[in-house]
Amino acid sequence: MKSTMNSNMKKVSALMVLSLALSGGAAYAAALDSTQPMNSTSVTADSQGAEAVKVSVNGASLADGYWNKDGQVPMIALRDLTEALGIELKWNKENKSAELTKGTLWTLVITGKDQYSVNKMLLTLGTAPEITGGKLFVPASFAEKVLHAQVKTTGNQVNISLEEDVKTVTERGVITGMNSEGKYQSIHIGGAGTDGIVLNVSEDTVFKSADGKEIKLTDLSIGMNVEAEHSEIATMSLPPQTPTYKVTVLDPAASESEAQPKEVLGTAGTIENVKTTEDHGSQIEISGSRLTETAPDHVILNIGKDTQLVNHKGETVKPEELTKGAKVIGFYSPVLTRSLPPIGTAWKVVLEAPAAPSEAK
Repeated sequence: MKSTMNSNMKKVSALMVLSLALSGGAAYAAALDSTQPMNSTSVTADSQGAEAVKVSVNGASLADGYWNKDGQVPMIALRDLTEALGIELKWNKENKSAELTKGTLWTLVITGKDQYSVNKMLLTLGTAPEITGGKLFVPASFAEKVLHAQVKTTGNQVNISLEEDVKTVTERGVITGMNSEGKYQSIHIGGAGTDGIVLNVSEDTVFKSADGKEIKLTDLSIGMNVEAEHSEIATMSLPPQTPTYKVTVLDPAASESEAQPKEVLGTAGTIENVKTTEDHGSQIEISGSRLTETAPDHVILNIGKDTQLVNHKGETVKPEELTKGAKVIGFYSPVLTRSLPPIGTAWKVVLEAPAAPSEAK
């Protein structure tokens, strides 16, 4: 698994960003009337007899080269491009669309529409894909803007290639959301709602326990502290999304931690009230939004001696930092009182932001 990950990181790192929804992008050029491509690896660049343009992908010339719409918008054969880059293309003749996939990578190209679907978001390039000579062509900017390949032009030669090395980022965070079902699986860490970052995972993503054993995505749960190695490229969405290569759980296994419940609920919000209990413990009242369907938006949590009080990096925080107005995420078991708001015992409380001095009073 590790060798596979390393190989993929070196050879197809740029393609991993197909799981990202890239922000807008400037229009490459206005859509113009179509022209016919030439059946060679080059085409005259304009009507004034400029030198022919040759296109290669990873060092190999494309069978259909590229052509210009009215000498202004470079177009390239999509299937030739994807085959050269090792991306699977599935053609749907009913709506004349092409679905591109490779691991976690996915996008949809629709004939006649200047919208390139990536992770449920739309990227425009200023020119719609079109069928000419029985082949679907996309603007040459597709290679750079969508696939994030490197595009270099030297004279009349255009070279398209992938990055040789993956630029990765390692960061720690508490899991606040998970999607372990379906085609697109992910983990949300570092915050709830629009905060934090979404880690898109694939069959090549490696999962490790705290003691170094290989585990599965389904072995993870909200509330766990993890360390993730992911691409430095992320979407401009809120929260941003990024391809992920490795996830390591920093907490001990649930069986080794008596405080961790088998089923975990979570509520993210602001501490409305703090009080001392009869046994000299403390209670915090959180009002905000639920992280799971069965969790309440408003809950009172008992803070016991086994309750973990940390920040998103897993660093311990002091009980006195949990003051009125502080932004926190509480994790607890489904065993709650029937009162309003319900009362439970916190397994872990993550301090996201301390209260402002005026609020803490």
